[in-house]
Order: sequence, then structure tokens, then C-alpha cells
Amino acid sequence: MNNEIINGMQQPNPNEQNQIKNPNYVNSSNSILGEKKFTEIVPEFSKEELDAVNINKRIAKEIKMEKYKIAFLMFASILCISVSAFFIALNYIKLEDGQNFLKIDSTLVPSAGIMITILVLSLMVMIKALIDLNHILIDVKRYKSDLLMGRERIPFFIIKSYKKIVKRHIYLNWTSFGIYLYGGLTTLILFLVNKIDTVHVDSEIMIFIIILSLTAILQIFSLVFNYSRKGNIDSFYGYEIVSIDQQIALKKSANKFCMLIFFTLLAIVLFVLFIPYFIMRKKSNKKLWWFL
Repeated sequence: MNNEIINGMQQPNPNEQNQIKNPNYVNSSNSILGEKKFTEIVPEFSKEELDAVNINKRIAKEIKMEKYKIAFLMFASILCISVSAFFIALNYIKLEDGQNFLKIDSTLVPSAGIMITILVLSLMVMIKALIDLNHILIDVKRYKSDLLMGRERIPFFIIKSYKKIVKRHIYLNWTSFGIYLYGGLTTLILFLVNKIDTVHVDSEIMIFIIILSLTAILQIFSLVFNYSRKGNIDSFYGYEIVSIDQQIALKKSANKFCMLIFFTLLAIVLFVLFIPYFIMRKKSNKKLWWFL
């Protein structure tokens, strides 16, 4: 009799086995069934409970920095959208005498093509900033919920921001280089074209000079800002939260992506410039190149 009781106690509980095999039962954040991973359900805390959570000053500073960056992008986008929309209206809304509705000298009004390009790019930046803002709000809410449940971890948005910082200076340098190259060449071409008496592109030249100047200022400011944020995170945790090998891989992928974009744009620009040049020389019965 005693042996039967002991053997019964040693046998696994069938209810416990069913709980482990049941895919709807989750008792750990690491529970995995096949390829699907189950995470522990986080309760919905009220806004008052989340607002009452005390976050470390360093983490709170990173949250503010991320929000400030998004706010700056949104402000710059709105400003560019407003200015470009204003000049597009000047180009297309005409009075009976053919002048724009403010009667501004047409030589001071930038071309509609440039303004439409700025408008489209500004809208894209605006949408990206809104998506990033939504993500940061969700991540902060999850981090506060974890703190209320007694779990301390490196916030996901901190890891995400750290990876972005590692790649951002690569993107920043390539983008700035592209703007300097194409913007400088365009400014030079416009300056040469402006010497023709029948063509006046003073406003376009001024726009490109402003763009080049702002790019230099933003590049310097962004580099200082990014290195400051990376140093703040490293000093708080006492180590680099993303391994050196992973940082090297991130930089390589960023460089490859930027090189692909840069040389693709370069090929398009050369195609647009040289094809008309070859056609003109062909019609004039001239050699395509001096040696051909």
C-alpha cells in the first residue's frame, strides 16, 4: 500500500503535463512551441499609474532627447512644407495680367519643380517622424509597465536608439557628401547659366547656397549630438549595450546601403547629363568624344 502511494507521488501530474503542452498556457517569457514564441501578458495600467512611475534621470534624458529630435524634424518639415507650398502657389495662381497673386517679381520666385521636390521630401520626413513618435510612446509605456511589475531591463527604445546612433553618422556623412557634391555642382551650373542675359536664376542660386550652409551646420550639430547621446548611454550602463562585432556589422551594412544609393543617383545624373550631350553632338555631326 505504501509503495503504491510513493509510486503515485513520483509520477508526473497529468494536469501539469497538459499545461506545458497546451499552446495557450504561458508561464514564462521564454516559452516556445515550435517557431512561435509566447511572451507574458502585460496588464493594462491606467494613465495615472504610468505617469506616477519614477524613471532614472539618464533614461528620462534619453526619452526627452528622442522626443526633441522628432519635434525638430516635424518643425523643420512643417516649415519646408509651408514655404514650398507658398512658392508653388505663386507659380500656379496667376492674375489676369499673368502675374502671381502677390505681384512678386518672377525672377525671385523659385521654379515649381524644385519646390515640389522639397514638398515631397518634407512630407516623407514628416510621416517618418510621426511613425517614430508613435513607436517611442509605445516603448516608453511598455518600459513603465515593466517597472510597475518589478522588472528592470534595458528599454527597447534605448537599444534601438543606440543602433541608430551607430549607423546615423554613416548616413549623415554620406548624405552631407551627396548634398555638397550635387548641390555644389548645381549651384555652379546655375551660376554659369545666370550669366546669360535672357536667363535669371538668382533665387535658385540663393536657395542652394542656403541648403549647403544649413547642411554644414546640421552635420556638425548632429555629430556632436549623437556622440553625446552615445556617451550618456555608455556611462549610465558602464558598457556598450551593443557588442563591438554588432556595431561593426551595422556600420558595414550602412556603408553598403549608402554606397548603393549614392552610385545609383550618380549613374542617373550622368545618364541625364550625357545622353542629351551625345544627341546634340550627333545632330551636329561631331564626334561623341574627341578620340572617337
